[in-house]
Amino acid sequence: MQIRSKRAIVTGAASDLGLSIGRELLRNGAAVVAMIDIRETAGQNAVDTLNAEFGRNRAVFFHCDVANNSLFDDTFKKAVKTLGGLEILVNNAGIIDENNFTKTIDVNVTSVIRGTLLGIQQMQKDSGGKGGVIVNVSSVAGLYSLSQLPVYSATKHAVVSFSRSFAQPYHYERTGVRIIVMCPEISENFKNMDDKLYMIDKYIRRIDSMAHGLIYVIRCAQNGSIWISEDGNPVYEIQLFDSLPQKFDDSVLDDAERKVEIN
Repeated sequence: MQIRSKRAIVTGAASDLGLSIGRELLRNGAAVVAMIDIRETAGQNAVDTLNAEFGRNRAVFFHCDVANNSLFDDTFKKAVKTLGGLEILVNNAGIIDENNFTKTIDVNVTSVIRGTLLGIQQMQKDSGGKGGVIVNVSSVAGLYSLSQLPVYSATKHAVVSFSRSFAQPYHYERTGVRIIVMCPEISENFKNMDDKLYMIDKYIRRIDSMAHGLIYVIRCAQNGSIWISEDGNPVYEIQLFDSLPQKFDDSVLDDAERKVEIN
């Protein structure tokens, strides 16, 4: 997909990766970007910065807590109406809060599912739309077990699974909406607050390369694909198995044990 003249929505867009994604979309010719975030002052400042850089009314801010289902519904529809349509959606909003697992699930999982469904509703070809692309931001923590952040890891696994399921031909052939997963890096080697602060600082310093990678994904990635951004390097695609793992055959172990006993 070419980004030029396309209309986009980015959640969690007031700062960090979300803001960088908005900037890269505009830099690559997006007509207008709707920035959704719960942080009103930061969000408005972000939009002011982008409009000063790219021109008046290229970015517009919508204050919303994506964990509030009815508010998110209303805000999303208002954003689409303001944009005059929708071709690109980036579900980027996310939090890390192991103590409040309900909030973490609401933001990291429920809002991604809701945002995806709302985006498809606006873009699907079988309802008169033109198709489009949805990028759901997960994490490499959604691809393996992370003992230090079990709730966060579980929510990011859910984003991967949901996105891959909705990218199946059953849905894509009807809607024409590509669903893609982006997995930024996260360090698993932290034991105290100093390590966590280092992890966050390292993440922030690589945000621009992540946003560059996401632009590539929007342009070139196939429906249902999973992409990793790490170490400031270009994004790369990984493959996950769709079939169940093979059942462990106890007889193989029994045969090996018998041979040991005989010898």
